[in-house]
Amino acid sequence: MTDAPGRSSLNRERRARELAALPDEVVDVLVVGLGATGAGAALDAASRGLSVAAIDAHDLAFGTSRWSSKLIHGGLRYLASGQVDVAHESAVERGTLLTRTAPHLVAAQPFVLPLTPLVPRAHALVTRAGLHAGDALRMAARTQRAALPRPRRLSA
Repeated sequence: MTDAPGRSSLNRERRARELAALPDEVVDVLVVGLGATGAGAALDAASRGLSVAAIDAHDLAFGTSRWSSKLIHGGLRYLASGQVDVAHESAVERGTLLTRTAPHLVAAQPFVLPLTPLVPRAHALVTRAGLHAGDALRMAARTQRAALPRPRRLSA
């Protein structure tokens, strides 16, 4: 939060005033923690017409969320560590974000992994297997190929 009053409506004085008033208010939802999950929960509740109070020890997305790439992933990192159930849940959430909850905010982003002859063959095979495992997660989550295209090779 900024300490300079007048530079932003979100400042120390406003935070103190609103926190002091909170015990006297009745709200439908109290969200504690305004990282990605907390901010999303507050937004979802407010968009459904519920009154929401959201508090955080610091500022909106102060912690890890502000350092994040802001990419929505499909759980491949969980699959790599053997957490198949968490990987599937993550892929389902990604599909929901892509197609229903936030298609105006979430879009598939292409990326290129340069698997040149300098990359050891074993590493290239593991990388390709991972990309295809991610596509299998997409299918298991029932996300349509139109929302998330399959991995493919590009020629030089």
